[in-house]
Amino acid sequence: MFRWNPFALRKIAASKLGRRGESRAAWFYRLRGYRIVARNLRLREGEIDLVVRRGRTIAIVEVKARQSVGTGEGWEAVDQQKRLRLIQLGDRYAAQSPPGTVLRYDILSLFWNGRRFVVTHFPDAFRPVSDPVRPWKWRV
Repeated sequence: MFRWNPFALRKIAASKLGRRGESRAAWFYRLRGYRIVARNLRLREGEIDLVVRRGRTIAIVEVKARQSVGTGEGWEAVDQQKRLRLIQLGDRYAAQSPPGTVLRYDILSLFWNGRRFVVTHFPDAFRPVSDPVRPWKWRV
């Protein structure tokens, strides 16, 4: 006979995991006094998961949700290529922002342990640096 156990660990479908992870990320920032400016913002170059603002600081947030460590932690998936793409997207977004705003790049790694999300926050995870030879290009 099957008995329902409310304390059993539950897996989530991958599509639901991403949506729930982004909702949890928005809640995480709201609790810390940020205002959610945009979620899943699509630009020509790609998509920004979350754009949040507090005061003059705008944070471009990359959200990575996992429920197994077999593929690595979520923050490990943000490699140099992904960082460069986020910098390009941030530049595009900053061009539309009022002058005087400070742009920051965050990584929010979420791990679903079967009951709740365990959050690892990397504020100001990386900073773009212009290439000394080609100053119009960014390096990480």
